[in-house]
Amino acid sequence: MDYASLFRFIIDFRTTFILIAGWPLMLAAQQAPKLKVAFPTSDSTIVAEGIAFFKGQADPSGMLFLNGNEVQVYRTGMFAAPLHLTEGDNELHVRYIVGSDTVCRRMVVVYKKPAPPQPTSGFAIDDVRLSMEGDLWLQPGDLLQVEMKASPGMKATFYKGIPLFEVDTADAEVAGIYPGEYVIQPSDSLMEQAIRFVLYDETTQQTVTKDSRQRITVLNQSHALTGLTKTNDVPLFYGLGTDRLGGAKMGYLDSLVKLEITGKMNDMYRLRLSEQVQAYVPIDFVRLQQGVHFRPYSLTGSWMVSSDSTNDFIRIGLNERLPYTAIVQHAPTRIVVDIYGAVSNSNWITQKDSLIAIENVWYEQVSKDVFRVYIETKQPQLWGYDVGYSGTQLVIRVKAQPPKLDLGKLRVAVDAGHGGRNRGATGMTGALEKDLNLSMALKLKTALERIGTTVIMTRETDRSFNNGDRLTWLKAQHPDLLISIHCNASVNPLVQGTSTYYRHHAYRPLSRHILAQLRKLGLADFGNVGGFNFALNAPTGFPSALVEVAFLSNPADEERLLDIGFHDEVAERIVDGLRDFLEAVQ
Repeated sequence: MDYASLFRFIIDFRTTFILIAGWPLMLAAQQAPKLKVAFPTSDSTIVAEGIAFFKGQADPSGMLFLNGNEVQVYRTGMFAAPLHLTEGDNELHVRYIVGSDTVCRRMVVVYKKPAPPQPTSGFAIDDVRLSMEGDLWLQPGDLLQVEMKASPGMKATFYKGIPLFEVDTADAEVAGIYPGEYVIQPSDSLMEQAIRFVLYDETTQQTVTKDSRQRITVLNQSHALTGLTKTNDVPLFYGLGTDRLGGAKMGYLDSLVKLEITGKMNDMYRLRLSEQVQAYVPIDFVRLQQGVHFRPYSLTGSWMVSSDSTNDFIRIGLNERLPYTAIVQHAPTRIVVDIYGAVSNSNWITQKDSLIAIENVWYEQVSKDVFRVYIETKQPQLWGYDVGYSGTQLVIRVKAQPPKLDLGKLRVAVDAGHGGRNRGATGMTGALEKDLNLSMALKLKTALERIGTTVIMTRETDRSFNNGDRLTWLKAQHPDLLISIHCNASVNPLVQGTSTYYRHHAYRPLSRHILAQLRKLGLADFGNVGGFNFALNAPTGFPSALVEVAFLSNPADEERLLDIGFHDEVAERIVDGLRDFLEAVQ
């Protein structure tokens, strides 16, 4: 049985945990292959990057040398070393000594840079593109940016004969790149039309054309285009940027919120929140309203601020569900909610004497179409808040600090990342992140329950549970805190360390205290990362921290992650971090 199969067998949670405890002993007894090089993949390997990594598996009792320099082989049998390549052939001389045996191997890594792009041959247009993906909805004043790759040295235009100018070859990878831009005018009446590009050879008087794949519509300016959000938790984005976690979010909206739509690009509607603020929302989350509808607008009524002994509530009457965003300020701690399209007609605010979380509330009409609500809390540490609608009444819930800041008296949600079909990262040994996450999460559950904490687990077995459903379920459990446990990974096997992540600045202290404790395990510091766009860090209803214990892709970190005793140490350090957090906020 190889290491990958052995590890999957050991941490199959349908078997007993006694098998896991026996991992280090079983690993030592397992017969490993003498030397298995994972990269380079053959005796002659071609790569397109100047940095690569010599990595693989060997008997840890042996000594491994690369070009005369010793390469550490970890107890798991894994090894990794950087290769700084020069263009052309790079010889690797590998020598591996185990007992009385010596294995020598010569390998060559050929660093071959990708061929540069070539100019368009003949008289032709290779490609045309608009600056944004998908069919576009634009309005007067919007900037349409385009680019064409075609034969160099020609005259070029687009749309209504608007000139394109070839980029100097010193500023472009290849000759024949023609960018251009145009400001949409009120007289433009495009309706699902392609943009035509024209290339003209003044010498031969030849002309060639090409139409864009995308089509453009200029929105009718005689009335507003509006839509309603279809579901709860509709994401509101700052812009069109994205990465593996999605674009940066302003927040989330309730269902049936009325939105003014001013454009469409990249499968997103652009929204006018106010005269000065715009946002984007995925088109799948919005139902367009047919016919003529007024822009989102409402006068505000007078308010009531009350408590139910666990939470405080601010209720603001509106005529319709308007869009909103919220942020938290510090020193003093304040929740600030902007309601877009709202104009004050609030002539009094009633604050009950029984309030337990809120110190004071007030408002400001910061512009003609933005009504701003300030909520100052009694305690510096925020313990959670939510914004949503009950009918057309905007309700802001502010959670009170737990009566006793004793970890044994709290409800702590523990999330074992990934699971089931979602395996997460895979280590060099073949170890699966989902299994390690679950093992450490169960250890944390045991450590917390030992001191009386009520623990809420998102999963206790190897099962699929997508993050959207996890989030909905977690919100319904009303935890005091959430800890999500993961293992990190990188394409660079030398990157290592422990890290913690938070989305909302108000919850940074929790993640910082946990990181400080994990660093006591001798793990490298990968950092405390804020504004992290991870689904389980998104809720404002309770403090949360994502813990990336160590890098499964790094042989040194993986060696520790495969040790069940290390899982116990991680659990104890997280518990100590939670205690430190609670002590600091008292």
